[in-house]
Amino acid sequence: MDKQDPIVRKSLQDNAIDWLRREIVYGRLQPGEVLTEIALAQQMGVGRGTVRSALFALEAQELVVRSPYLSCHVAPLNAEIIWEIYTLREALECLAARIYVSRRTPLSRQKLNQAFDGLAKAEKGDMDSRVEADLRYHRTLVDATSHGHLNRRHKQLQDKMEWLYRWSEGHWPQREPLVSGHQALHDALITGDEDRAEAMTRQHIRSSLEEDLQGFAGLSSTAPR
Repeated sequence: MDKQDPIVRKSLQDNAIDWLRREIVYGRLQPGEVLTEIALAQQMGVGRGTVRSALFALEAQELVVRSPYLSCHVAPLNAEIIWEIYTLREALECLAARIYVSRRTPLSRQKLNQAFDGLAKAEKGDMDSRVEADLRYHRTLVDATSHGHLNRRHKQLQDKMEWLYRWSEGHWPQREPLVSGHQALHDALITGDEDRAEAMTRQHIRSSLEEDLQGFAGLSSTAPR
């Protein structure tokens, strides 16, 4: 008999958190949309207490915002938020690039090369494939540092990055070709020194930031007033 992955048992609350997270990250609940316990409880088929716990959990992840009058809504998305997500990501991944190069091993090279190959496979795929391959490449880089604090901070940003990636992929043209957009970065990580790897990481992320800001500006200019 083939070995099967173990069954993952989740509590009702964990399932509610996962459901609400997907609805937000996948854009089915729009930025700024009001979230009410009654409506969500009906959609999820759970009690309001479970919904309340899920809202608190996603508030901690900054996907949900609570107003002074205790109403909740999906976190807003604007140019300032886009800038904040990317600049924090830049700080974390530039550090990751330096550490990766300083600790580079045959195994870490193999893993990063595999993640890069995954970009080519996803290049012409659907949004899910593209977003997952892009995020996986950057996760692989950070994971390879074996820096616990850095990994935890980067994981805290993952949902926001996926949320932004999916929003941009769904609302303006693809941000960049996956392979050619990562080629210079990958070459620097695999064969370069720490300074070059950091510089290419910064250039890669700032290029993505500029494209998303331009896309958001174009989207805003055509929105009904």
